[in-house]
Amino acid sequence: MYNFLMGKKYLPYRIALGFILGIIVGLFFYDFSLWIKPAGTLFMNLIKMLIVPVIFFSVTSGIAAIGDVQKLKRVGGKVVLVYVAMTVLACLIGIVLVNIVHPGANFDLTGMKDFDPSKVKAPNFGDFLFNMVPTNIVDSMVKGDIMQLIFFTVLFGIALVYIGDKAKRVVQVCSEIASVIYKMLDIIMLYAPLGVFALMANTTAVYGSQLFGVLAKFVFTDWVGCFVIWSVLSGATYVYTKVDYMRFCKAMIPIWVNTVATNSSAGTIPITLNVVTEKLKIPMSIASFSIPLGATINLTGAALYKTILAFFVAEIYGLTLTLDQILMVIMISTIMSIAAPGIPGGGIVTGAIFLNLLGLPMDMMGPIAGMYRLIDMSHTTVNVSGDVLGTMLVAKNEKLWTGSDFNNAIEE
Repeated sequence: MYNFLMGKKYLPYRIALGFILGIIVGLFFYDFSLWIKPAGTLFMNLIKMLIVPVIFFSVTSGIAAIGDVQKLKRVGGKVVLVYVAMTVLACLIGIVLVNIVHPGANFDLTGMKDFDPSKVKAPNFGDFLFNMVPTNIVDSMVKGDIMQLIFFTVLFGIALVYIGDKAKRVVQVCSEIASVIYKMLDIIMLYAPLGVFALMANTTAVYGSQLFGVLAKFVFTDWVGCFVIWSVLSGATYVYTKVDYMRFCKAMIPIWVNTVATNSSAGTIPITLNVVTEKLKIPMSIASFSIPLGATINLTGAALYKTILAFFVAEIYGLTLTLDQILMVIMISTIMSIAAPGIPGGGIVTGAIFLNLLGLPMDMMGPIAGMYRLIDMSHTTVNVSGDVLGTMLVAKNEKLWTGSDFNNAIEE
């Protein structure tokens, strides 16, 4: 019994149990589910506490471990290419789905909440690029600006590679601190079952009933799209890497439970890195670069959501998108997904901006904002899953890892 309650081997089972019990409690004990919310907030805060140190020390030590600027360029280029390809594929899957399900057909607008258009500010792509460069890295760390933090950390890691042997002590210190941070994560994860239980109980109590409302078809289309994305991408990864698929899915459970409970790609980085390196046995030298980067630019779920949203709104108002508009949907969805923050609720404002750029009505963002938590569960899960799959593909292509490294590893 002690091993089940405290042993690392049984942690995924404890988390899954907390997840299921949270849903049950949320359905039948509304007041208690609201009362226990602080326990879930505490778990999210504990995870968020590690985001900045994990990104800085793991990415720095990972880049330094590559040891060759040319190799770093090649690996980095492959990672970005894979992530962009995944995002475009998500858009195409979204287009196919909405033309099969037609979620906006016969939609009743009666009683829908209004959306305040003053929240919408059209993005400037030039500003986005310049905003990637921090003026004060300490301020960026305090604010949790992941994009600026990654920019600084990558530059810092490249500088260490150029310096070579003179920077050995710095690299060693970063690597040792990263190990300490991972041990802190192990300690925090002992609390995960209770934290996930509280988060799921509260979410189910507050948002669960909305699944049966007028937006159910939109939610259904989005969830199915995320499942199709996972099926296609994981299937392709399985064929290429020959990884034991069922054992791989089992290893992903801690990630999936956390993404559903927290709705945060950035907040899942520490757990994702732990699973990728400890469970899948992928070298930290690539995982510490691709996983944090993926949490920032590889938001396949966000791309799917924006694509479905465009067709959904157009169908509600009896509009037909032209081929040029469809291509524009794919392009803007891809760019905005890369630029979107990996934080809970980020898709509400970016969804409104997206509709504004396409010249579509923004009225639907009011009711969607009210139940965004439900669809963001699937978005975040497929986002982070894509980061793992992309890391596996590049690691195999670079001959740094094979599926047999995972298949033959002794299960902890």
